[in-house]
Amino acid sequence: KFVHKAFKIMDKDGNGYLDYDDIIDRYNAKMHPDVISRKKTEKQVLQEFLETFEVGGEKDGKVTLEEFENYYKAISASIPGDDYFELMMRNAWHISGGT
Repeated sequence: KFVHKAFKIMDKDGNGYLDYDDIIDRYNAKMHPDVISRKKTEKQVLQEFLETFEVGGEKDGKVTLEEFENYYKAISASIPGDDYFELMMRNAWHISGGT
């Protein structure tokens, strides 16, 4: 399952969850409107971004594999096929490879 693969690739330190340090190189918050207007810091935006993946779990800034799967389970319902879903995941998280 590609969701598992993506999670493992992104979990740089192998601790079993995704946190700020894991996504800082994959999600650029510098151009976020709240960062530009100085309402929020890049770190605040990244932490809020992480919270969107904490589906069915505790909002603690640590996204578990189960939470990550729950998020993408809901997303996948609107994706027309597995190949397109994988492409969407690769593009979203800057993961090389694919067909």
